[in-house]
Amino acid sequence: MAVLSPLSLRSGLAWAMAACVLSAAAAGSFGYGLGFRHAQALGDTALGDLKTKNAEQSATNAKQSQEQLLAQVIRANASDALLIQLQAQHQTELQQLQERIPHVTTQYRPAPGAATQPIPRCVFTAGWLRDYNAALGVPAATHGTTASHAQTTPSAAPGTDAELLESGVTPADILAHAQDYGLWARNNLAQLNALLDLQEKD
Repeated sequence: MAVLSPLSLRSGLAWAMAACVLSAAAAGSFGYGLGFRHAQALGDTALGDLKTKNAEQSATNAKQSQEQLLAQVIRANASDALLIQLQAQHQTELQQLQERIPHVTTQYRPAPGAATQPIPRCVFTAGWLRDYNAALGVPAATHGTTASHAQTTPSAAPGTDAELLESGVTPADILAHAQDYGLWARNNLAQLNALLDLQEKD
């Protein structure tokens, strides 16, 4: 029977320990690599899921934005069509009123059933025209004209004799001006209402 020396025992033990350490290191390295690959696969899957979710959300948002834009365009087109219709109606009504100006400003009946007579001459002074224009906000430089009457009158400062001179404006001129002004006001009101309707729908 051979006797082992303490040196050979130590040497064998050192080899066994080295083998254990190497074996543990190899197992740790293998386990680390396996764990890293598993974690990386989980991370890649989570990242892929997040990208898919974000892409789906972006597509949904884009579709909703497109639908909202289309709805706004439809509302704006409907409002515009209504506005154009109202303006055309206003223009038709203005033309009908304009056609009646000569009839209602040249003759009248003094009583029901009486024969028509020429309307008496109506004088509007330069001062009256000045104040009429001032009431409408017409700048002082254009006193002497209305929107439909281009005749220039003498300067009619308040308190002067000139303000009592005849302006040359006739009842027909005033009626025509009121019709033009009314068309402008009604069209502006229609535009304002169309704008308010659009804001309420939004």
